[in-house]
Amino acid sequence: MLDGIYNRPNNMIERQKAYQADPRPVHLKAPRRVLYLRLFGVGFTAGALGTVYGISQLIRGKQ
Repeated sequence: MLDGIYNRPNNMIERQKAYQADPRPVHLKAPRRVLYLRLFGVGFTAGALGTVYGISQLIRGKQ
């Protein structure tokens, strides 16, 4: 019943060779890494713009 879980072949050598042969930079090699980086960039930009807007409203005296 659990044979498919603990009796699997070890494919780590093939996966390691494929990972090292990839010409992309290390921070972009993992799956969906570009998506995560872009989402972080969008969130960071939105937060920075919101902070600048809030500070500008405080300086102007409007609430």
